[in-house]
Amino acid sequence: MSEERPLQTVSQVQSTHPSAQVSHLVRRAMSFFETDREAAWRCLNDASNLLGRESDEPSLELRAPADAPRRGGLPKWRSKQVLAYIEDNLGSKIAIGEMADCVALSKSQFSRAFKQSHGFSPMTYVATRRVERAKLMIASSRERLSDIALACGFADQAHLSRYFRRIVGISPGQWRRSVARLTSASHPA
Repeated sequence: MSEERPLQTVSQVQSTHPSAQVSHLVRRAMSFFETDREAAWRCLNDASNLLGRESDEPSLELRAPADAPRRGGLPKWRSKQVLAYIEDNLGSKIAIGEMADCVALSKSQFSRAFKQSHGFSPMTYVATRRVERAKLMIASSRERLSDIALACGFADQAHLSRYFRRIVGISPGQWRRSVARLTSASHPA
């Protein structure tokens, strides 16, 4: 059995590197997961916001091609508004209608404009963000994949595995093992 480290205080975490802060927030969320879901969601939301601050640009998988024309796409303010809505609601069911309502467009107008602005459909973006959040949680905790799947907005572990394999190319379990190997190789005992 591995010995668990005590959670750090907020002031200790704030003085550390952003990736350490994210790791701490995810560990805290996982400790709250069974007892206080609201606190767990707040921790995950804070971790997600920190990740967004580390890089104001979305990750490579989520970035529209640089030469993609924005004509017919969402205005930047609406795009930011819907992306913030998606981040805030990643752990729950998100429907096209809810995203469209967030920016006062019809479902078809919204879907077309989102794809024009970002290069892929809104639901593809949501699935990719959920997988990225799952990757963060898998890398920074020993929580069961089924719990991580639920925390990231997937219906169950099979749902997570299907999307994870589609986006990352390997299963979540294989990815966890490869991250563990890389971590142990970079931090010899």
